[in-house]
Amino acid sequence: MDGTRKRLSPEYVEHRLRGPFPNRVDPWAEVGRYFHQIHLGMIGSLLSQIQILLLPLGYEAGRETSLFILEGREPDLYIKHEQTLQTSTNWDYRTAAEAIRAEAGVAVEISLPEQDAIHVRDIETGKLITVVEIVSPSNKTSQPDIEAYRSRRDNVIRQGVNVVEIDATRSVKRLLQDVLTRAYAYHVAVYLPGQTGRLIGINYAEPLKRVALPLRGEVIPMELQDAYDAAYRQASIAGQIYSDGGYTEDNLPFPTLLTEPQRREATQAVQAWIERLEQLKNASE
Repeated sequence: MDGTRKRLSPEYVEHRLRGPFPNRVDPWAEVGRYFHQIHLGMIGSLLSQIQILLLPLGYEAGRETSLFILEGREPDLYIKHEQTLQTSTNWDYRTAAEAIRAEAGVAVEISLPEQDAIHVRDIETGKLITVVEIVSPSNKTSQPDIEAYRSRRDNVIRQGVNVVEIDATRSVKRLLQDVLTRAYAYHVAVYLPGQTGRLIGINYAEPLKRVALPLRGEVIPMELQDAYDAAYRQASIAGQIYSDGGYTEDNLPFPTLLTEPQRREATQAVQAWIERLEQLKNASE
C-alpha cells in the first residue's frame, strides 16, 4: 500500500448517480430525508430552466419561502413582470399549454391544496404573478397545517396570483381533495384566478411531465422530470439510500399503494442496479 486512494471509474460514478429508476421517480426517495434534498435541488433546477425564458417576457423568477411555512412570506420561486397588467381571467390555459406541447390536465372542481414554492414577479412593480409549490411528504401529515396552508393559498389566488402545486410523492393523505387524484401516484395542480383548477395526473413509473407555467395570458414550459433528475443526481440520492441500507422492501414508503407486480418490479430494479454497481466497483480495483 502506497497510501494512494483508488479511483472509481466514470462508469461506476454515472451508474451510482443515475440510480435504479432513471427518468422516473425513485419510490424509495419519497421520504422526508431524501425528498427534502430533491426539493431543494428541484427549485434550483427549475429556476435555471425558466429564467432564460422569463426575462425576455418581462418576468423574473426567484427563490422565496414557501406559503406552507410562513404567512405573509412568498414561496420558493417568484416571477416578476416588467409591465403593470390587469388580472386576466378569460384566457385559454389549455390551448396555450397545447401550443408548447405541455400537459394541460383536465378541468376539475377542487378546493385549493398545499405545497412548496417558486415565485414569479413583475420586474418593474414587483407584483407577484405566479407561485410554484413543491409538496414535501411532511406537508401532507398534519391536517391543521394543511388547512392553514390552504387558507394562505386561497388568499394569494384571490389576489390574482397563479399557483402551481407539484406533488411528486405518493401518500394516503392527499392535499388535493379530488377523486381523480386517487387514480394517480403523482400530480400537478394548476390554479388560475377566476378559473376552474386543473389537475395533471402522473402514473407510477411514468416520467414527470412537462407543465405549462402560467403567467399573464401566456405560458412557458417547465420540464419536471429534468428538474427531478438534476436534483436526484446532484445529491447522489441513490448512493445515499444504498449506503444507508435503505433499498429494502421494509423501507419502501407506502407499499400498499403499489400493486404486487409494481413492488416486484421495483425490488428487481434495485437488485439489478446494486449488482451492476458492485461489478463496476470491483472492476475499478
